[in-house]
Amino acid sequence: MKGKETAAYDDYVDNILSTTSNISSSVPTRLTTRSYSMFSFLNGNRKITRKKVRKLVKAIENNDMTHLFPILVNQDLKILDGQHRYVACSELSLPIHYVIVDDMDISTIANLNDNQDKWTAYDFLNAWCEAGLHDYKIFAGFIRKYGFSFSVGQVLLFGKWGGKNYDDFREGRMKVDNLQEGTERADWIHSLKELSPHTTDRTFVLAMVQCFKHKDYSHDRMKRKLSYLGNTIKKSTNKQEYLRQLEDIYNYKTAEANKIRFW
Repeated sequence: MKGKETAAYDDYVDNILSTTSNISSSVPTRLTTRSYSMFSFLNGNRKITRKKVRKLVKAIENNDMTHLFPILVNQDLKILDGQHRYVACSELSLPIHYVIVDDMDISTIANLNDNQDKWTAYDFLNAWCEAGLHDYKIFAGFIRKYGFSFSVGQVLLFGKWGGKNYDDFREGRMKVDNLQEGTERADWIHSLKELSPHTTDRTFVLAMVQCFKHKDYSHDRMKRKLSYLGNTIKKSTNKQEYLRQLEDIYNYKTAEANKIRFW
């Protein structure tokens, strides 16, 4: 009985070894070099920031542990992850520890970095623009033209922001299908710039977009009322509160039959 149990165990071990025999060959090998010029940066990755490089240089000078955190490069030796470490080590004339990996695109890089050092909306925007996505170039031009923040631009083009809308943006799935409508909204908001101090406030813009959607909304009427009542609007973090204030202003000294409700 003992012999049979041993034989069974040996068969089990052989089976395990056979199914894992290729694992070691698939594990990337860490390499080291001082030939800094052999590497290049990948279009679409985040921009190098001197502040972060200086911080890394100081940390490495105090305790060099870069051998434990090799940079990741593709077969063309373009840096996928660790570009700030690469610059810091180059400036310190330290060896570059690196690993060559395959099948890593912009989304994977962003997710990898997102777990280490949060990517901002502008990092994602720049990455997808450099990756050649047309809709992202349209969006970048849109917010640059009007001087809007990312979130205000999202509200004007899509009528909302955050949630699935932002998830699609991050993952490269954003589609700008309503540029004409978004441009009209942007022009209207821009025309209120001198009449209200809140036109760069995302919540205010969300409220205004809801006003724009009303079938009887008149932008000329809103501008006229804001020209002498715009400074009465109190800043709020609540869209409904902005809507209440905008409704009061829009209906100020207006016949009951011509008043409209925004909320």
